[in-house]
Amino acid sequence: MLKYLSLLFVIIVFSINVKAANYKNASARVEGNYMVFNYDIPGNSAKQFVVGIQIRTKGHIYSTRNLHLEGDVGLVSAGLNKKIYWDVFKDFPNGLPKGATWSLLVRPRHYTNALGMKFIYIPGGCYIMGANKNDSLARKDEKPPHKVCVSGFFIGQYEVTNKQFKMFDAAHNSGQSKLYNLNGDNQPVVNVSWDHIQQYLKWLYANTKEIYRLPTEAEWEYAARAGIKRDTYWQNAKSACKYANIYDITAHNKIKSYLQKPFPCKDGYVATAPVGSFLPNRYGLYDMIGNAAEWCYDTFYSKAYSISKTDNPVYLNPYVSLAKSVRGGSWYSTKEDARLSARSNYMPGLINDFIGFRLVLEP
Repeated sequence: MLKYLSLLFVIIVFSINVKAANYKNASARVEGNYMVFNYDIPGNSAKQFVVGIQIRTKGHIYSTRNLHLEGDVGLVSAGLNKKIYWDVFKDFPNGLPKGATWSLLVRPRHYTNALGMKFIYIPGGCYIMGANKNDSLARKDEKPPHKVCVSGFFIGQYEVTNKQFKMFDAAHNSGQSKLYNLNGDNQPVVNVSWDHIQQYLKWLYANTKEIYRLPTEAEWEYAARAGIKRDTYWQNAKSACKYANIYDITAHNKIKSYLQKPFPCKDGYVATAPVGSFLPNRYGLYDMIGNAAEWCYDTFYSKAYSISKTDNPVYLNPYVSLAKSVRGGSWYSTKEDARLSARSNYMPGLINDFIGFRLVLEP
């Protein structure tokens, strides 16, 4: 085994792809049955960075969460002689394919990518996912409340904007009417399908060499709650407009929807607002409730919470449903949908003027 690992090491070490900043002296060596990556992060030990490994083989990319890694990976303080231990044969029982390359990724906790998109690293942890037992607005698909643990991840500080999406699709039209315009550069992109987003993710990789995806429902709710147990950021509906762009008196006076009962406040916007116009949550994330509802990675299943696993749950069963989960409520949402545990779902090819998305960046 050790002889084979040494041969594997020769293959990978001469194909190093070092492209990240913030570190020095990156190297790799064999130590026992592990491959060990060494690196230094110059600076004060009070400063923390998010460290990961990316392995590329022909036709495949493996990120930190897909690899058996131990040591100075994840949230790491600056300092010298950092080590990451990779149990290679747990991930590649037959050895790495010839020509495999590796990258050490070292990013600040608040990270701006090459396209100007801002991300915040959310440390991993456990929480109770789902509606509170005493929530009178909760639906059956939000229950039972259950313990979930997620690994650390980067998530967009803001919803993806029209300007950011039009870098990929210049012809995209989020929509407009006599009552409102949804096409402002800093408004969240809407009228974009789950399927179209998958093409955008491929374009992002081609232009950044970083792996982006939609958040899982578990990640989304963990990031949205930011440690709070109640189902909204506000305790009184009259204060909702400080935190979220929802269906309020401003929208009701223009749209006059008799199907919707407005929040008893004014947020100043008929439809979507420029991202970041309202108060952030405790993690510094904006518009987790309201503005645009957000596509998630999961296949929607109304009974998913009854069969959910504890660690990094994601439901992907096309035999039960083709619909994709949508979270967060929107500018057209009333009390029932403007809640942290509220779930909805739409077919992946659907577009709507209240559904957009935000991104997760693999660390």
